[in-house]
Amino acid sequence: MKTLKITTIALVIIFASGFTGKLFAQELTAREIVEKVYNRPEGDDQTSNLTMTLENKSGKQRIRKIKQFTKDMGKVEKSIMFFQSPADVKNTSFMSWSYESDKSDDQWIYLPALKKTKRISSDSKSDYFMGS
Repeated sequence: MKTLKITTIALVIIFASGFTGKLFAQELTAREIVEKVYNRPEGDDQTSNLTMTLENKSGKQRIRKIKQFTKDMGKVEKSIMFFQSPADVKNTSFMSWSYESDKSDDQWIYLPALKKTKRISSDSKSDYFMGS
């Protein structure tokens, strides 16, 4: 009896809160979902955990784990990626400043084994990077 009373109260609250429209709403098409995701506000900053899977011609895979932070500062978007694994690339960092204007992006890489930061020229953007 007590369970029935709690269930009844919960249902009344759900229906009273306007949730019914969502329960009976028409399903979205795949295209509508993609458009909603594409057009959603991204916010001014993002944090991401990434997995990069590299596969050679014979099918052997190497996995890289990356932590990425991005900040939108208006006319420039700044991001930094920290490679977390495997051990041979751990603590390698990549920083990028992407500009809205026609100005070329600025990119840098920090190599912990050398304790050096190297600027990546715009001409090198299509070159191999971290085994990719």
